[in-house]
Amino acid sequence: MIRRWFDARGAVERERFLMDTTVTWLIGNLGFLAYFLAKAPVYSFAAFGRMIDHRPEALAAMGPPLAAVALALWLAQVWAMAALSSKRLHDMGHAGWWAGLSLIPGVQILFWIALCSWPSKDSAGVRAA
Repeated sequence: MIRRWFDARGAVERERFLMDTTVTWLIGNLGFLAYFLAKAPVYSFAAFGRMIDHRPEALAAMGPPLAAVALALWLAQVWAMAALSSKRLHDMGHAGWWAGLSLIPGVQILFWIALCSWPSKDSAGVRAA
């Protein structure tokens, strides 16, 4: 499973891409989520979103050990999302270097939605026939 997330070679279908990227996002934000659940006076999606949007302040408030773990998980998430995006692009018949778009803030959510909804190269040919 770990190799599937971090190796950019090969291809991955839509359903697997959606599942893997969702799990990757959850694991990548696990440190922030643990800190939020331990320290937040009121649990809300808005408060968690503010913490995720302001990672440097959240990392400073966590302290060095927890901040190092949270940062390591987040960096692993960035690598895994780029590798999974590259595999999904290969499945769609495109070059994997377009996965760099998954690293641009603001573009990444639109890129992820496109990757989740675009058909595979083989299934597109089946539909056209």
